[in-house]
Amino acid sequence: MKKHSNLQNADYFKTYLTLVMDHRELSLQEAVDFMIQSYFSNNVELYGVQSKQQFELAIQQLSA
Repeated sequence: MKKHSNLQNADYFKTYLTLVMDHRELSLQEAVDFMIQSYFSNNVELYGVQSKQQFELAIQQLSA
């Protein structure tokens, strides 16, 4: 199991999602799905509610 000791902020998730989209040539939704599966092990609350909120904020900012 992966451990992420620090709370990740929206900027971290935006960067991660952008890299996934660019490298794998995915849409935002495909990158979100990929990240939920690979980073969050299909449980978006795996690292707590604050990480989930920051992830959702990043998605919102990227889709604006």
